[in-house]
Amino acid sequence: MTDSFAHDLLLNTTRFLLARQDPDSLCRDGLSFLAGQLGAALGMLYLRETEVAYRLHSQVGTHPLLHVHELQIMEPGWEDLLQAGAWISTPVPAPDWTGPEDRNYARLGARHLVNFGLYSGSRLIGTVNLLFGEPRPDLSDLEVLGTVGALWGTLLERLQTQRDLAGREAMLRMVTDQGSDLLSVLDEQGVITYQGAASGELIGYPADFLIGKPYDGAIHRADLPGVTAALENLRRVPGSTTNLSFRIRHAQGKLVWLEANARNLLHEPAVRGVVIHMRDVTAAQATQRYLERRVQDLTLMHDTGRLLHLSRTVPEVAEGLVDLIQGRLGYPHVQVGRVLEDGSVEAVARETEVRAAPITRLGPGEGLIGAVVQAGQTLYVPDVRQDARYAERHAGMRSEVIVPIHVGGQLWGVLNVEAPQVNAFDHRDIQTLETVARQAGAVLENVSLLDDLRRSRDELRAAYDETLAGWARALDLRDRETEGHSQRVTDLTLALARRLGVPQEDLIHLWRGALLHDIGKVGIPDAILHKPGPLTDEEWQVMRQHPQMAFDMLRPIRFLHPALDIPLAHHEHWDGGGYPRGLQAEQIPLAARIFSIVDVWDALRSDRPYRRAWTAERALAHLEAQSGRQFDPQVVRAFMALLADQQPVDGESA
Repeated sequence: MTDSFAHDLLLNTTRFLLARQDPDSLCRDGLSFLAGQLGAALGMLYLRETEVAYRLHSQVGTHPLLHVHELQIMEPGWEDLLQAGAWISTPVPAPDWTGPEDRNYARLGARHLVNFGLYSGSRLIGTVNLLFGEPRPDLSDLEVLGTVGALWGTLLERLQTQRDLAGREAMLRMVTDQGSDLLSVLDEQGVITYQGAASGELIGYPADFLIGKPYDGAIHRADLPGVTAALENLRRVPGSTTNLSFRIRHAQGKLVWLEANARNLLHEPAVRGVVIHMRDVTAAQATQRYLERRVQDLTLMHDTGRLLHLSRTVPEVAEGLVDLIQGRLGYPHVQVGRVLEDGSVEAVARETEVRAAPITRLGPGEGLIGAVVQAGQTLYVPDVRQDARYAERHAGMRSEVIVPIHVGGQLWGVLNVEAPQVNAFDHRDIQTLETVARQAGAVLENVSLLDDLRRSRDELRAAYDETLAGWARALDLRDRETEGHSQRVTDLTLALARRLGVPQEDLIHLWRGALLHDIGKVGIPDAILHKPGPLTDEEWQVMRQHPQMAFDMLRPIRFLHPALDIPLAHHEHWDGGGYPRGLQAEQIPLAARIFSIVDVWDALRSDRPYRRAWTAERALAHLEAQSGRQFDPQVVRAFMALLADQQPVDGESA
């Protein structure tokens, strides 16, 4: 499964589960939804009945033997695995008609099993089995199922608790003959004309204290506009109802969340008012906020792991960490600093709007960050104005969390997060930041290893290339070539290759091949190599072996394989009259076709023991005459254009 599918599965399943209103719907519909998303043929959801027994609660799909699996006895090892938040994706072995029936899923036609636990906190409360009729190796990396199981189990326990509470509330209403926790009646002007006896317990004010006062006196100012608008709309339509959710300031100062149902009975002579039934949902609101925060944290950690593992450099990791925390958690100022050898801290990544500003550095032990570097532990300052160590980076910040980032057991740097509110971070915020910092530390360790490998590779490659250049200079001396022949033909070969559109990444191979073009001549006897006069036919046969000698010498060096075209084929001719293999036209590698004309040009333009250097005009005329015979016509044209573009030297073309 792709990262995109896993992310969408987590998001869609989370939304679906959060929309369920009762435990049975959560189990039944949630199982059906997840089975549909993954394409499972059968689905079974078990809830814990005893310490080891789990009973089938919901199923998707049917099978004649499904009743055998109504009770599942959990093996200790299997339960420990699920208890830790793991999930299982495994092929189902062939049917065993003599083994235990309740574990033999192959009898149900299954070829693949996905199993994960439903847990609330650290307590396993159920399991989900998804059976597939075909092998599904693509499910082997669907880590989000552990997250789904945590959310599902938490929601299930919450809804079960709410159902239990609802049952007790219903029984209480039957006993007290009350429709809600608190009953209030407002007249047409919004003045309280009746207040139930639960007022004192619910909001801290006795009923007789509130009667005769406007309803809006204790409503939180952020919620008041919405409540006022809803009640105004309600008063316009006799008999209409509306649902409200708002906060009231308790007499003791705390905030109480109320859910209310209001009905317009102003037209009823016996009432003449707006009747409002209210109940305290503060705990439910807290649970909802906790669940939303839990989903946010889990999603952040999932996305952090996915993004950071795509990063290949320290700046990518640091900037990705800053962007995630700022974007997902909404903190305005985030910074990652790296601890240097002297204990000072240098900013590696900051929020986008100041990323281009000059890099800042704190001296050893300086400020709150320096204190974290010295202690190696997370530091939370609820109000930075009360701490003399605080060094202001951004105006208006009031609280700060600094989390150490460890790599390989050593302090690597710090994650610094600031917020404009006093006491803006709770223990869950700090735990989330510490978790993200640990993830970043693990990725930075891998990045450091990659950096070391890259550095070693580059150093080795440079050593190879310096060695090749040394070989080329040695060949020039042995072959008594004019000084700098190998360097000249190499530079001109690269210029011609660029003109012909050879990709940049291939030029290094042409450079190496050009330097080593005559390496095979080390196998040619000096008597032939240094003979001042013409070679005999037998001597030419020996001389023409040097391209093959070069190939045989260099082929065992895998590093040089992409560079072998020039040493082996630079004496091949376009018309097939060259050596050593008699290749023709485009059978000859492009690198060799490019180099051959450069090599001949440099040879003609250089003094030899048996002749003086040719003039540029004479050499150019020779190259043009050999177009289509010795040389590729397209390469000849490009070479002529290249020479024409170069500056004249001593009145002649280069």
